[in-house]
Amino acid sequence: MDKNELTKTEFWTKRIQDFHESGLSQKEWCQEHQIPQSTFGYWIRKQTKEQPDEPIFAKLPSQQEISSDLSVGGVPVTIYLPGSIRIEIGAGCPVGLMASLIHTLSAYA
Repeated sequence: MDKNELTKTEFWTKRIQDFHESGLSQKEWCQEHQIPQSTFGYWIRKQTKEQPDEPIFAKLPSQQEISSDLSVGGVPVTIYLPGSIRIEIGAGCPVGLMASLIHTLSAYA
């Protein structure tokens, strides 16, 4: 990779970070910054391919926690994702929602 390409990559890394922090949809952000969505999507896909696989951690309850919390309604499962994202799934989570969550996460894992 030449120096110019590294500069482009750094430039787009910053722009993608700005987009994530903006709270805007991709379409709104691109319109506001006058960037074609196709160009922006290209750089998001390119950087996703280049990033090393980061581990995804899930804290599952131990047998002891399950036994002691059955009367309370179950122990939540906690999934830790890169970027300080934590997802807690309680025992009352609908099966369809859990299946959708697992399907979505597996697309990014």
